[in-house]
Amino acid sequence: MESYSRYNIENDSRDYENFIEQNLDAIIEKYHKAEQKYRNLYDNSLDLLRTINLQGIITDCNKTYINTLGYTREETVGASIFEHVAEESLETLQDAFKTWKSNGIVRDRKIWLKKKDGQKFPTLLSATNLYDRTGNLIGSNTTIRDISEIYIAREETEQQKIKRISDIGVLSARIAHDLKNPLSVIKNSIELLKMRTTSLDDRTKKDYERIERATVRIAHQIDEVLEYVWPKPLEFSDSSLLDIFQTVISKINVQQVAIDLPRTDVNILCDASKLEIVFSNLILNAIQAMNGMGNIHIRTKNEEKTTIIEVEDTGHGIPQDLLPRIFEPLFTTRQIGTGLGLVSCKNIIEKHGGSIEIKTQMDKGTTFIINLPKIRINGLNLQK
Repeated sequence: MESYSRYNIENDSRDYENFIEQNLDAIIEKYHKAEQKYRNLYDNSLDLLRTINLQGIITDCNKTYINTLGYTREETVGASIFEHVAEESLETLQDAFKTWKSNGIVRDRKIWLKKKDGQKFPTLLSATNLYDRTGNLIGSNTTIRDISEIYIAREETEQQKIKRISDIGVLSARIAHDLKNPLSVIKNSIELLKMRTTSLDDRTKKDYERIERATVRIAHQIDEVLEYVWPKPLEFSDSSLLDIFQTVISKINVQQVAIDLPRTDVNILCDASKLEIVFSNLILNAIQAMNGMGNIHIRTKNEEKTTIIEVEDTGHGIPQDLLPRIFEPLFTTRQIGTGLGLVSCKNIIEKHGGSIEIKTQMDKGTTFIINLPKIRINGLNLQK
């Protein structure tokens, strides 16, 4: 009985070993087939694929990676990932590498790579963790998609857009220039009619005033277009900011708006006529934002390296979702307007080497803050 039991146990053990051996062979065969399938997908992918270790050294790559960058496999494997990146994307790749090491994943980072011959091309880089059979992190599998064709198509589209805008700009400048002459005739004719007629009834006076306001508005819009599409070089002179403010206000119908000017004057070297355009736009915008009723506070601060000018209104404020578009060409929330006023303001201030910012709060108002740097040239302070 004892020998029979031992016989059965030995037979069962051999059968179990045979079963395990047969199934293990099948499992290994499936593993090898899966590995080969993965290898074929890896090698023949249209994307650039590379595998790196924890130090950023390339341990493997596919044919597309080698062929695109122009290196041999021997030159690629063992190289640092930072050897294949363009200089302008070095910091971005370093940041992506740190992000992967801390988060275990990176998605769609725009990186410019550099080929062996020095040519650069744009890519989108994504990376995920790579583990060994025991579950230890050993590196990363990185997928890099060449987006050169997208960039080329985008550049062609941008070039066509720029050409169209340029053509429209030339046409707009010609039309605006041609409109100025008849507009001047209308304006001068109204002035002559008022001078020749000593006694005017109230209705006629209102008609003349309405014509004058219309010509001023059209002239302002023409100036906006010309300044945007046909800007003239800056002409610097020693100018009083108070004089600039007062000149601007004298040309504007302020309606029922009280404008508070600085008590102390500041003299700067600038293009006064250009700054008049800036403050004319800002004050007109403020008046319209307040529907012709409210207060405008203009403040100046003369610091060691900058002159700060603030134009604050008591209007309704600007919604946060509109702020990113405020300085976009042709963007306007008004029915009347070119959408070029604030764009021209920004361009003029930046040509002076300065900056313009916005602070706004709904139902309380908006403040435009202008910073003009002081640069000493031949002993003079100059905002260039």
